[in-house]
Amino acid sequence: MDPLAARPGPEAHARWRARVLGLFLFAGLLVVFLVDPATTGWYPVCPSRVFLNFYCPGCGTLRATHRLLHGDLPGALAMNSALVLALPFLLYGMWASSTGRAGPSWMRSPRAGWGILAALVAYTVLRNLPWEPFVWLAPH
Repeated sequence: MDPLAARPGPEAHARWRARVLGLFLFAGLLVVFLVDPATTGWYPVCPSRVFLNFYCPGCGTLRATHRLLHGDLPGALAMNSALVLALPFLLYGMWASSTGRAGPSWMRSPRAGWGILAALVAYTVLRNLPWEPFVWLAPH
């Protein structure tokens, strides 16, 4: 009998990794659901906000996630609109990768990656401008 024949293949390892990551994601979301990042001091602070005094694309993500988990869509948009707008695509990508699907070709193209990067840079610049209508992009 071949000892290699009984070993699980790469698909089994990928499913195992997806399940473990899913458990960690669930545990993290449970903590964010139970403990409001806006009222506690033990969540990490954004280094770009502390040291450079500007909002990065991720600033407000924990607070937005907490509000989304509690069904407060307007509150989540006020904290980080990029996260809220990207969430359907992120969830679809996680679902597609966990089921072994590749997803649509436009999501895998280098142009999509560059487009996302350009959008995040633009979002970062705009949310740090001190004028209307851009001030609503800053977490508040």
